[in-house]
Amino acid sequence: MNGWDVELIVARDGREQRAAARDTTRGRFRRVRGGIYVLADDVAELRTEDLHLVAMRALATASDRPILFSHWSAGVGHELAMIGNHLGTVHITVEEAGDRYFRQVTGHVFSVLDEEVVEVGGLLLTTMGRTVVDIAGASTFEEGVVVADAALASGLSQGMLEQAIELAGPRRSWRRIAEVAQFADGDSGSAGESVSRVTMRDLGLRPVLQHKLFDRAGLIGKADFWFPDEEVAAEFDGLVKFLDPRFAAKGGGRKAYDEKVREDRGRRVTKGWARWGWVEGRSARLLGPILRAAGVRIPRLVR
Repeated sequence: MNGWDVELIVARDGREQRAAARDTTRGRFRRVRGGIYVLADDVAELRTEDLHLVAMRALATASDRPILFSHWSAGVGHELAMIGNHLGTVHITVEEAGDRYFRQVTGHVFSVLDEEVVEVGGLLLTTMGRTVVDIAGASTFEEGVVVADAALASGLSQGMLEQAIELAGPRRSWRRIAEVAQFADGDSGSAGESVSRVTMRDLGLRPVLQHKLFDRAGLIGKADFWFPDEEVAAEFDGLVKFLDPRFAAKGGGRKAYDEKVREDRGRRVTKGWARWGWVEGRSARLLGPILRAAGVRIPRLVR
């Protein structure tokens, strides 16, 4: 089950609300917001993003006026990869400061044009391009690159992103937004790869993304990163690759074995191979030595 499939149970009058409160006490229901509940079993194993989507749907149901979801909430609606702890509250955009006050809601005050709004699953969201602009303007460069890469990988063109920046208008953070848009690359395959690219930029590196490797048997696969001068392949590995059924349909053990076979083949046609995870990918001090040990020349090694 996902956040779209969870049934919202609306308690409309005092009798229904008392009954829902009793079921909540007994553990059968879970309260989402005033007067709106879900079956506890339906949400017991949902991801953070799906729980956030349930909260968005509940707010839209409870509100007596249209709600425009933006920033990280719109990112959830568009199913974009994101990092950072921003999903503890629902994000909306309003044009008047007095309209932004709801419980468990963060209100952002910006003008929004009609062409910057799209309906997804019955919810009003800022468009994918506007969502990238909003997140890039309100977060770090790293967080902005993650969502911008994901948007480009989902079909947003570079031209559409540039148009979204123009439509959004001047921001105090316009320089960071422009830098994110310029650096973004739809060939980045995951949030971990995007974060690693930002770290490698700090090291003075701009590798080729998703480079195909071949041997006599044919295609070995794509290396996340390729350094052509040194002929070194490199990969980011997060736990999700091995534990999430979406990426390891035959189980984590089989996925690990297949990765080992692929890497063994890849090592025979390259001069170096490097792997790392989240901790190293977010630290130039840790990632630099890993790449250097694999044979990559690093212009700005951080100690």
